Amino acid sequence: MIAEKVYIIGTGMLAINCAKYAKEQGLPVMLFDMGKRISASVMLEKQARMKEVPYFHKRPGEVFTLLCEEQKNILLVSAINEVIVPGKVLEKKSITAINLHQALLPAHPGRNAEVWTIFEQDDVSGITWHIMEPKVDKGEILVQKEIPLDHTTTSFSLFHQQISCAFDAFKEIFESLIKGTYKSIPQKPGPYAVYHFNKDIPNEGWLTLEWSAAKISAFLRSMDHGVLKILKPPRIYLNGQVFEWKKYEIYPSVTRKAQEVTVEENGKIDIIIRKENTEIILRNCKHKEEK
Repeated sequence: MIAEKVYIIGTGMLAINCAKYAKEQGLPVMLFDMGKRISASVMLEKQARMKEVPYFHKRPGEVFTLLCEEQKNILLVSAINEVIVPGKVLEKKSITAINLHQALLPAHPGRNAEVWTIFEQDDVSGITWHIMEPKVDKGEILVQKEIPLDHTTTSFSLFHQQISCAFDAFKEIFESLIKGTYKSIPQKPGPYAVYHFNKDIPNEGWLTLEWSAAKISAFLRSMDHGVLKILKPPRIYLNGQVFEWKKYEIYPSVTRKAQEVTVEENGKIDIIIRKENTEIILRNCKHKEEK
């Protein structure tokens, strides 16, 4: 099937860049933002206008109705899209639907995969473009790209690497998708992978002092989306009180066999955790009432 038109659904710069690239290849393009906001994103609308990409903010039902009513062959691209595409769209023979997943499937299916790959202390993450099918994140793989992880990687830094990597991979497979000559392979069977929903948070957001220093570091970095604030703030229970913090720091430290936790109060509260050659500082902590 040769695609005659491209629909992009997504809520960020990857969707805009994919739409711009498709437009540059001479295809009609429509970019749909189905975010939960009542009105269009001013920033996204401005970026789309600058790149001369047709941008629309519509309810998911409206977009799916448009897709079902389309008479042309469509390439549907889901790029950082929060809405599950219904089976009635995916089963339409004139639609080729692909999705970006922010992990190396079959690992970490579901939402916020960048969070879970860091929290689970994987050595490598990456991206997967795959064919969409009614079972979420189960479709055949079109292309995967690996991204190595280290002890400094945060969800924020990994997310941005994934977006860049995903766009490069999209350009690699675009022509074959339009011409209908793409090749896909089934996902490799492997250990059961937990599907994570948007509401899921590592350890429900609680830092546990019994963890190793490496696990505490992984937890803090997995919860760190910088200015994006994807997850609710992490917390710690210490000395009968609940604390949240503004930022954290992780340093190599002198060897200490036993765990040491201190609280410094000099007009502000810093919680310092020392264990296993590591010093972890939770800066500008505030008391929180546990509800």
